[in-house]
Order: sequence, then structure tokens, then C-alpha cells
Amino acid sequence: MGKNNFLTTIIILLVFLLSITITVSAFQVKLNDRGRDVMEIQKYLKTLGYNAAPDGIFGRSTENAIKDFQRSQNLSVDGIAGDNTRQLLKKMISEKVSYELYLVDNGDTLSGIARSKDSSVKEIMEFNNLSSVKIKPGQDLKIPRDKIIKTVSNNKSTAGSAASKAENAQVYYTVRRGDTLSSIAARRNLPVEEIMNANNLNSDFIKAGQELVLPIIDSKAVKNNSSAKIKEANSSSKQIVHQVQRGDALSSIARLYGTNVDAIRRANNLSGDRIFAGDKLIITDYQRGPVSLERGSLIWPVNGRITSNFGWRVHPIKKTRLFHNGLDIAVPSGTRVKAAAGGKVVHSGWMNGFGYTVIIDHGRGIETLYAHNSKVSVAKGSMVNKGQVVALSGNTGLSTGPHLHFGVLQNEKPLNPKNYLP
Repeated sequence: MGKNNFLTTIIILLVFLLSITITVSAFQVKLNDRGRDVMEIQKYLKTLGYNAAPDGIFGRSTENAIKDFQRSQNLSVDGIAGDNTRQLLKKMISEKVSYELYLVDNGDTLSGIARSKDSSVKEIMEFNNLSSVKIKPGQDLKIPRDKIIKTVSNNKSTAGSAASKAENAQVYYTVRRGDTLSSIAARRNLPVEEIMNANNLNSDFIKAGQELVLPIIDSKAVKNNSSAKIKEANSSSKQIVHQVQRGDALSSIARLYGTNVDAIRRANNLSGDRIFAGDKLIITDYQRGPVSLERGSLIWPVNGRITSNFGWRVHPIKKTRLFHNGLDIAVPSGTRVKAAAGGKVVHSGWMNGFGYTVIIDHGRGIETLYAHNSKVSVAKGSMVNKGQVVALSGNTGLSTGPHLHFGVLQNEKPLNPKNYLP
């Protein structure tokens, strides 16, 4: 029994000593540390755009930079550069090496691509984090043009070369038959103008075999810049922010706000007319802004008696209790229906249940709906002003008599129109 206890104690001691050895040998630099290990981490941080001077002294600025990096990568935020933080920094540095984007085609193999690009299968696999040599058509591969950077903490010159290579990194793409500048930009999530500027192109004409430089955009910087622009715009009563929707064009946005295309270009440093869904544009010198839902922000589309309010009711035709998501206003057929606010017509035509219907988008997710008309007077995509005639009332769709159904929606949620009318 005593012998077994002795062996158990020895095993526990060995495990304890082994854990201490592993902990001691693990890489770690923290506040007030000095030396080459600290400088290595600082060089990585600076190369990736963080505020860290490579002086070999681990101060508060370095600690804050590490915390920012850890937070952005969903790591445990402690301000200490341990193995996980260091390895992820090295990985991100290696990805900033100049490389060529290769789109895998039918019949391609990793070995064939490696031979044609004067590289090796191992190098391409490491650079793309591949666990298998299997590739498939349509897959993107990064082919390094410089040797993958392998930094060693006790090698000052290697760490320095890593930073300098990363700072001068480029991404290349060889145009293939059928490629267009817009398709390349969409695939790489880049604005067309950025690609044109990076290659000094005067037009969007490209040809097969042409090599393009694809700009490396710092997503963090872009995000910060975008946030700053929006903050600046929101802080001024003379500026508003418009989020580009699918189908938008600079000309239609200009008409929506009563401004001109040149003013929008100048406010957003645009060199052309290309914009993409999701872009945020600053609008200045506008004559009309987007609707802000408050009492009196809308006008009555027709003058008449309200026959059914917003809320629960027994449907006059279906005879079941249903929620009525607008106002029914009794008016004679042929009454002119006016836009409650200015905006863009996103629907004009027949709609099941509603008959002939017009829907106007007023920005910020706000829409107004005009239903059961006998005739629509505006086309989808057209811009309308507050008070402009958009339809003639009627009795189409599920209706028991001539009237206008008027609805207000925000992000597709029905609201009570009475709250925003005079």
C-alpha cells in the first residue's frame, strides 16, 4: 500500500514539473517586458496598422494595440501576447505577401498549377491552409510571388524583412476570357473604381491575358472611415446618409433628394457613376430629405370619411377576425390619390387582394401603400414629389365599395397612419 502511494506521489510531481516546464517555455510578452520578442510583436502590430512603435519596450500603447487585435480576432482580451496571439499575428503577416489570385478551372490539379507558377504544392497548400490536394473548379487559390515569410523571434533582421515585405504586398490577377471589370470587382468585393485607379485605367475595357493589380483594402480602416463619414453627416443638418439599394443609380438618388449627380460625386469622392448595394453615400445640398415619421410628416392622400381604422376587425368579405394594417378612406371612384411624401415608386400595378396598387419608398425603410385604385398614374422606378397624383381611386381587388386603402410601413412592419398625418 505504501509503495503504491509513493509511486502516485512521484507521478504527480513529474506531471507538475512537466507543466511548469511547458509554461516556462511557452512564448509570452506582457506589460513592462523588454527585448527582441517584444520588438517582434510590435513590428507585426505596426505592419497590420495598429499603433505600436517597434522600440522593444512593452508599454501601455503596445498593450492597447494587442487588446485591439485580440478583440478583432475574437481572442481572449488580456493585453498579453502569448502563443495564440503571436501565431495569429504571424499568419496575418504571411497573408500580406504579394500573391496572384488563380481561379481553378476544369482539369486543373494542384501539381499542374504549382509547375506553371514556378511554385510547389507544399507552398501553395500552406499559403491557402489546405489539408488536401483536392481542388474544384471555381475555387480561388492564392499563389505567393514572394517566399512565405517565416519569422523567428530571435532573428531581428527576419522580423524586419517580414514587415517590409508585407508593407509592399500586392495582389495580382490575370484576366481570363469572358471576364469584365465589374465581375472581377464583384467576385473580390472591391469597387470598380479602386481597381481602375490601381491600374491607371481610363476605361473599364480589359482583355484576356492582361495582368491587373487588385488593391488591398484595409477593412478596419474602411470601416472606421465609413463610420467617421456617417457620424459627420449625422452631425450636420445639411447632410444625410443614403444607403444604396439594389437598382439605385446616382441619377435616381439625385432626383430622390432634389440634388444633382455632381454634388453626390463631390461629397463622396467618386470618379464615376458606379455604386453598389450597401454603399453609404453622403447627400449634401438637397432640397428634400427622407421622411422622418412624426406627427404631420405625411399629408392625407385623399379627403374622405374613414370607414375602417388600423387594428383588429372582422373582414367585410372573409367574415373572419383579421388585423387591418392601414386606413380605409371612402371616396368616389376616380378621386385623385396623392403621394403622402416624396420618394421612389417601388411598385405600380396589380397586387393580389389590393387590386391596382402603388407603393412608394421614402428612405430609411419607410414606405406608403395606396390600394384598390381604378388606375395607376406612375411607373415603377419613377421619383414622385409630395402631393403628386400617383393613382385614381377605385374598387379593385377584395373591396366592398369605392375607397382608398392607405398604409404606412417601416422595415415592412405596418404602422398606424393616423400617427403621422396632420
